Amino acid sequence: MSEIRNPVADTQVTRLIAKHYFDDLQRAVESDVIIVGAGPAGLACAWTLGDDGYMVTIFDKKLAPGGGIWGGGMTFNKIVLQRDVEPILREADIQCDEDGGALVVDSVVFASKLIARAATHPKVTLFNLLTVVDLHATDERVTGVVVNSSSVEAVGLHVDPLVFRARAVLDGTGHEAVLAKLYARRKPETKLTREHFMNAEKGEEDTVAGTQMLAPGLFVAGMAANNVSGGSRMGPIFGGMLLSGKKAAALIKSYLESL
Repeated sequence: MSEIRNPVADTQVTRLIAKHYFDDLQRAVESDVIIVGAGPAGLACAWTLGDDGYMVTIFDKKLAPGGGIWGGGMTFNKIVLQRDVEPILREADIQCDEDGGALVVDSVVFASKLIARAATHPKVTLFNLLTVVDLHATDERVTGVVVNSSSVEAVGLHVDPLVFRARAVLDGTGHEAVLAKLYARRKPETKLTREHFMNAEKGEEDTVAGTQMLAPGLFVAGMAANNVSGGSRMGPIFGGMLLSGKKAAALIKSYLESL
């Protein structure tokens, strides 16, 4: 007797994947907020805005979202957070150990739980393997992004991208600050300062302080914010990233309410 009582045909697998993926894609063509980069700042921002009722689309260029969390510190799969972020950890159901006045978390659990908290939210849609290659603008406001397949971009094929619209866009692309640089390329008067040397205590403060609206409709958070404002880098400590995502959500909400 077969151990699988309800087999699924190959063709049905293909049909179901195409149907459900393109249902998500159709919904994402127009959102309230687009977040580029599914690191800790972007993910925390996404579910916070979702909790407030906003429709959020996340694009991440990598196969595995989560930003720089997975490898912990130098492949040691542990990360450190400040006790300030305990309420955010509870939101994502993340267990931690308190030690030396700080919180220690398994990096794989941390990444997985953050991704799950955002990706399972009914107001949030997360796409991996999609790369943002340009910004969409209306009357000097950033109103969307231009997206292509990461595979297409990786091999340099001349394939036209697609546009996704939103009322606000967040650059959560980390050290690359992709959207901020795309904006500054068209608007050279925009001042961008590269991230500074390693200093974890200062860098964590800088990450939150630098979280801002860079241009009408365009926000920066996490290490992208440090790249814009010259904040220090900080290594495998991520509390500032979560707080930056929460701050970005508050700034974006205020902006949307003002439109």
